[in-house]
Amino acid sequence: MDEKTYLLSESTDLELSQKHSKKKGWRRYWSYDCLPCIPARYSLALVSCLGFVNVYALRVNLSVAIVQMVNSTTTTLGNQSGTAEVFDWSSQQVGWVLGAFFYGYLFTQIPGGLLATKYGGRWVFGIGIVMTALLTLLTPLAAQTSVYLLIALRVLEGFFEGVTFPAMHSIWAKWAPPAERSRLSTISYAGPHIGNVISFPLSAVLCEYGFDGGWPSVFYVFGAVGILWFFLWFLVGFSSPASHPRISTAERDFIESSIDANQTTTAQEKMDVPWLKIFTSPAVWAITVAHFCNNWGFYTLLTCIPTYFKQAVPTVQLQGSIVMGGVYSAIPYMVLAVLVIASGLATDFLRSICLSTTTVRKIFTSASFLGGSIFLLLCGYFGTDTLSAVLLLSVAVGSTGFSLAGFNINHLDIAPRFAGVLMGITNSAGTIPGFVGPVVAKSIAVEPAAAKGSPAYYAAFQEEWREVFILSAEIYIFGMLIYLILGSGQEQPWAQGKPTKQPPETLAPEDRGKSVENGLRSKMPPLARIVPGTVQVS
Repeated sequence: MDEKTYLLSESTDLELSQKHSKKKGWRRYWSYDCLPCIPARYSLALVSCLGFVNVYALRVNLSVAIVQMVNSTTTTLGNQSGTAEVFDWSSQQVGWVLGAFFYGYLFTQIPGGLLATKYGGRWVFGIGIVMTALLTLLTPLAAQTSVYLLIALRVLEGFFEGVTFPAMHSIWAKWAPPAERSRLSTISYAGPHIGNVISFPLSAVLCEYGFDGGWPSVFYVFGAVGILWFFLWFLVGFSSPASHPRISTAERDFIESSIDANQTTTAQEKMDVPWLKIFTSPAVWAITVAHFCNNWGFYTLLTCIPTYFKQAVPTVQLQGSIVMGGVYSAIPYMVLAVLVIASGLATDFLRSICLSTTTVRKIFTSASFLGGSIFLLLCGYFGTDTLSAVLLLSVAVGSTGFSLAGFNINHLDIAPRFAGVLMGITNSAGTIPGFVGPVVAKSIAVEPAAAKGSPAYYAAFQEEWREVFILSAEIYIFGMLIYLILGSGQEQPWAQGKPTKQPPETLAPEDRGKSVENGLRSKMPPLARIVPGTVQVS
């Protein structure tokens, strides 16, 4: 960078600072960075991670609360306590309540990606979570009114939450420099697993000791936290560096220059989605099949781990507490959250020193599927006591964390411009196991004829759950083989078309008025690199 351009960049920051200091009222404070010591892209990763904590906490809290909500003859773990109303729902009704979320979740995957691409992911992501939180507050009222009203409410919650993952993929397409793509994405997407770690035991504690009779407090607490998070997201989350009012010029130039101008459309550009080429692309089908196969095991375990502990692990049943059941269910997801972040760091390191993106994505996808299948099989044969069951399931579930640095962010590699749309497509396929997998598992693991609580009773259940784990392992291996054959880390030719300019009046409000400033910046050589606290120029 020559001296003239450097001075122009410095003067731009000075002018922005002077302009912000002249603002009055709340607009002046809007110009201050609420996380000044952290680069904007990492602030975004941390706050979006908290958002995904809420996404999964709002999704799985019912799995624990329903133990106390329903007559004990139809629940799966623990003893009832508290004074809140208990419902005489059948096992089939309980199944519909637990699976209803995914029916709504399925139908907003692709629309969520399209909305985020057109209007920006900031509002799509934020509104999706805050609306789910508001509906969660109504859960006790719906349950006390009618089981069918509760089912409808859960479908609606899934409808709003379905936009979150496609919206975040659309955001990272504009925020994540290729060299940091895995790292930033895995920080963000560790949130769901941290949400499981928090939600399982906290929901159990609230059921046992919470206010309003026990289980209603679960939904009031998690709903309120989701609403509070939305205000933080409003301050920190933005659809692109160009729309962020407090990002430094140095960081903004670094991000925009690192992401090839041909890879993503700006807010002023529009490009038609090449649907036919997407649906005939081997790389897209590789991700879609991998997503389906991964989620088969993931959702089966997510919804059935408490059931497995009760039916097939007699030492857990002897302990009998809903709180202990919540703790045991959370441990595998604690391991998963750690491995998700570690895999992101390892992926970016390997890509930086020697390996291609395609090779790295296939290595981590294979590690995920192989690890998950091997330890599920071991759990099926040897997980007969608390220690061995928790240990083997923790490794099996934790291994799937490698997929977050594998196929799960591969959309950003093969088509950054359409990352949100692709995530909507593949996550639609990945949602199907959410309501099919647990049904298949429960149809295999049926009540044995032996006397309840006898050694033969637990032995029969262990054999049935072994079949569930074998099926999941076979599906894992199939997904790995398809991804190894068809997967790619290269940007696809159909994703490299030339976009057209979009009239300013069709833009989202936060992106209007940016075209002049963007035009000036496009003529400036980029900053070579930004390091937190310093600026290095070339």
